[in-house]
Amino acid sequence: MMLKQRLIEVHAYDEAIWTLKILSRTTDKLQDEIARLVEKGKGKFRHAPIVLEIENKHFQANELSVLIEILAQNQAVVIGIRSPIQELIDFARFAGLAIFDKPVVVSKKEPSKIPEVVHQNQEQKLPKIVVGRITASEQVLSKDGDLVLLGEVEAGADAIAHGSITTYSTMRGSVFAGINGDQEATIFIHSFDAQLVSIAGVYKQFDTVPNKLQAHSVRVSLKNGKLKFKTV
Repeated sequence: MMLKQRLIEVHAYDEAIWTLKILSRTTDKLQDEIARLVEKGKGKFRHAPIVLEIENKHFQANELSVLIEILAQNQAVVIGIRSPIQELIDFARFAGLAIFDKPVVVSKKEPSKIPEVVHQNQEQKLPKIVVGRITASEQVLSKDGDLVLLGEVEAGADAIAHGSITTYSTMRGSVFAGINGDQEATIFIHSFDAQLVSIAGVYKQFDTVPNKLQAHSVRVSLKNGKLKFKTV
C-alpha cells in the first residue's frame, strides 16, 4: 500500500511588524527622516513589513501614495495602514493593503476589562506574511485569512489564501484567493507576470500576459462572476 504524499504543510510563525507613526505631511522632510531611520537601523528596516499609522485628518491619499513610494525606495515594505481617515482607508483597500485596528492598551488599574480585551485579540485575524522568495513547485497557504508576500514568486509556485492576497514583488506563479468561496477577496500584484489568477474558483490562465498588464501593478477583483483586472 502506497502512502499518500503530503502536498501542503501549514506553519504559524511570529513575524516582526514595525509601525511608523506619521507626524508630518511634508514629504520632503519625511523622505530625509525615513532615509536616516533606515540608515540608523543598520538594515533592521530593509525589506521589513511596515504598518503606517496616520491620524492627521488633513493627510490625503496622494500623500500616502508618495509616502509608500519613499519607503519602497528605502527598501521598506508597507503592508497596511492604521488610520481613522476614510479616504486613506479606501486608498489602502484599492491598493491591496491591509487595514489594521487601533491597538488596545490594557490599563493595570482596570483588571475587570482584561477578559474582554483578550476576546477581541483572539477574534482579530492578521495576515500571514512571507518574507523570502517562493520557488518553483512551492506552495504557500494562508488558512482562514489574508496572505502578504514580500518576495518574488517564481513560475510554477502557488500562492493560496482563504482571504485576499497581496504581493509586493514580481508574481510569475499562480494566485488563488478566496478558496473557501469568498467572492469579496481581492488580489494585488505589484509586478504582474502571473500564470494563473483565481478568486473563489473563477480563474483566468495566461499563456502570454497582455502588454497592458505585464510588469504593471494590478488589482484583481470578482464582479458578477467575472474577474476584473485594473492597473494601479
